[in-house]
Amino acid sequence: MIDWRRGGWTGSINRWVRLEVKELLRDNVVARRSRYGPLHRILRTFFAVSSFGRFVTLYLLLDVAVVIGEFAIAHFAPNWIPDWTASGPPPQPDVKAIILNVSSYLITAQVGVLGVISLALALVTLIAQRENSSTDVKLYYHESLAFEVVASCVALLAVMCAQLLWPLQFSLHRFGFGTNFQAFKLVLLGAHSAWLLVNLAGLAHFIATTFNFVQQSAREKLRERYTVNFVQPLEMKARLRQQLYALATQELLGSDQANDQPSATFGFDFGGPHISEINTKFERRMALYDVRMIWVRWVLRRWVVRCSRAAVSQPSLRTSPTTWGRWILARWSTYRNGGAKALPKPRVRPTGYQGPILWFTPHIDEPLNGSVSWCRRRGGVALNRLELWVLRRAFCFRGVNDES
Repeated sequence: MIDWRRGGWTGSINRWVRLEVKELLRDNVVARRSRYGPLHRILRTFFAVSSFGRFVTLYLLLDVAVVIGEFAIAHFAPNWIPDWTASGPPPQPDVKAIILNVSSYLITAQVGVLGVISLALALVTLIAQRENSSTDVKLYYHESLAFEVVASCVALLAVMCAQLLWPLQFSLHRFGFGTNFQAFKLVLLGAHSAWLLVNLAGLAHFIATTFNFVQQSAREKLRERYTVNFVQPLEMKARLRQQLYALATQELLGSDQANDQPSATFGFDFGGPHISEINTKFERRMALYDVRMIWVRWVLRRWVVRCSRAAVSQPSLRTSPTTWGRWILARWSTYRNGGAKALPKPRVRPTGYQGPILWFTPHIDEPLNGSVSWCRRRGGVALNRLELWVLRRAFCFRGVNDES
């Protein structure tokens, strides 16, 4: 039996698979030897944002939080602001000028980082063209965090250039809700400095990977690390997700269900006749990437109970051999007593009759587009609104590009 609780309180297939793969690789001696170190994993966690837009969005959320904090503290707890952060005439230090100078230095450093990355990428491109090894270039980009570091550096540069004018803080002061203290700008300046230090750490990793890549002997180690840390887990997760999704057919309701009992299947289409329970119109290419199985099990068990109750209130037309025997004896008794009235024959369902069935047609990672009926029913009672609402949130779809 599959313990869906390993996937969290929702029974997420993806979370279940991540834990399983993690344990399998942890017990593998060869995989342990080639795993990323702690600092490498920390860098990958930070740069997992991976796009310019996401970096800028996260910073914008931080800036908005700081502005709200300045508004709240200035009006409700002004004594919390340190006095030394105020800008005033000499002999007081001009904190505003210090912030401006430090910001200009940070911008200069960030531009230098981008220049170094550009030269390194040009060098690697020339080497790859000479050796005709496009696969190694993909390996290099992944291992060096090239795209992620560039996106982070460009995002920080854009943020610091925009913050030379402090647009949100200026708007707050313009309407009289701010304060003359520079403490909140110092908080953001500290965030800029910390972000730059992380980018410098990413640059150090990038340069080290570049030096290893240009050496043929060190490149073999890069291939091994890439396989152990990326390719192998990716393939294992893909296969386990498919297997787990297919096994849910038996695991959710039990494998001992009789043929005439309600059942459910995943990733199959039994064709007509059927009733469409959930039909979704996908405006762009989408794919099923996760299923919250504990939620699905809750819905299926409710549906099975209601199907059973409906079968009790409306007796089944299926007739057992015992019923046939009773009908024959009753018919013979009536005939002996001179009765002329014929007894009606028992109504029998065809041999091989299958009970109510609910099936979900999507396959894991299979692109879908347009109007798709992905939850269908044959027989049994209809799903109620609550059950449909839960199922729509239990099956998680996300966009896929045209190359998927």
